[in-house]
Amino acid sequence: MRLSVNPLVSGASWLYIWLFRGTPVLVQILFWGYISALYPRLSLGIPLGPQFVHFTANSVISPFVAGMLALGLNEGAYMAEIVRAGIISVEEGQTEAAQSLGMTRLQTMRRIVLPQAMRVIVPPTGNETISMLKTTSLVSVIAVTDLLYSVQLIYAVNYRTIPLLIVASIWYLIVTTLLSFGQYYLERYFGRGTARELPPTPLQRLRRSLSIRHGYYQITSIGPMVKAEAVHKRFGRLEVLKGVSLEVQPGEVVCMIGASGSGKSTFLRCINHLERIDAGRLWVDGRLVGYRQSGDKLYELRDAEVCRERSEIGMVFQRFNLFGHMTALENVIEAPIRVRKLRKRDAVAQGRSLLEQVGLADKIDNYPAQLSGGQQQRVAIARALAMKPKLMLFDEPTSALDPELVGEVLDVMKGLALDFQTTMIVVTHEMGFAREAADRVLMMDDGRIIEEGTPEHFFTAPREERTKQFLSAIL
Repeated sequence: MRLSVNPLVSGASWLYIWLFRGTPVLVQILFWGYISALYPRLSLGIPLGPQFVHFTANSVISPFVAGMLALGLNEGAYMAEIVRAGIISVEEGQTEAAQSLGMTRLQTMRRIVLPQAMRVIVPPTGNETISMLKTTSLVSVIAVTDLLYSVQLIYAVNYRTIPLLIVASIWYLIVTTLLSFGQYYLERYFGRGTARELPPTPLQRLRRSLSIRHGYYQITSIGPMVKAEAVHKRFGRLEVLKGVSLEVQPGEVVCMIGASGSGKSTFLRCINHLERIDAGRLWVDGRLVGYRQSGDKLYELRDAEVCRERSEIGMVFQRFNLFGHMTALENVIEAPIRVRKLRKRDAVAQGRSLLEQVGLADKIDNYPAQLSGGQQQRVAIARALAMKPKLMLFDEPTSALDPELVGEVLDVMKGLALDFQTTMIVVTHEMGFAREAADRVLMMDDGRIIEEGTPEHFFTAPREERTKQFLSAIL
């Protein structure tokens, strides 16, 4: 819950962990015992009105219950941090792959992230469980009955139990709060290279949840499959996209080339809202990507609505991002069953057919670790096709492959382009594929599209000097 995108949920979780991890368990035991001493009789009813049920506090919060409440809430705070550590240990690509298939945050967490996070969660959970069992001896050795009797005795003598507990708690909270802040900034420091952006701070998360995107929304006629108008995107101070405008027609295959860092992959990720654009507009099949109009303002869609849009856009990643705890067939059928609500029997039949089409009929029961890079990428293509998308995005699908494995992936992509007339946007450095399969080739440089044209014109008579330099270096 501390990782929730909802600032209220994450804030409440942080407060719970801060409070119960920051105060000694002995103080917590005293607190729960003191409640029954301060309020020996409890009642349920209308405030300042009639009371319907009366009972003694000891019948609800017995010494045993007080001890278990204190130990349970205390251990819950530590267990929450263990689970969080397991979740953030899962590669970001796993979440992105699930999101690109249209899976909601809950589905992604339950089906993809947690099963893989358990490898990290289980060992410290075992240690923490043993520690918790040993901590229960604190209650029995101190003798809860005597402990709570001492609280009652102190209260009867000077009525100052609360000040004593508050002083003790504040002292420990000050120390543990300083340690918690140190832990938080160490996590951000050592995690700075593991994601495209650092995780937002709680204040940034709150601002994002309350933010409104202003601008005018113009209804477009049904025509281009993809339309981008002056799209801008920045990561911190670095502006990656600087006003990209583009139209892709249904059935068209567009290849984007350019030097690393020119903004190609970022633009591709903006098309299915894996990255939020900072300015401009993006439409897919006539629908604004990731936002809705209300008057003259644009608001970001809810997660479920964004997932429905993503389910119609297939994406193949550079690093495959197959779900490591699932076989090839399970990778292919997961999203159709969970997102499209396809019957498992039908999903399996479709999955087998797709894996056969990409030449992997004999690998359906193999896990990703048992497949070569080229085989993994072909499974990833079959997984994306299983959702029957109207648009396919390929983010340098062969760049992570050995040279001898590139051909088998390109053959599958050529089949999609030439035989099935699939609308495709391909970020690639494979000039041979661009020559043979592309209807149009674009050159990106420094966050802008500087040249475009048919393969015949683009490769034989480029206009821009930067395009000539790039092509001369790779051809």
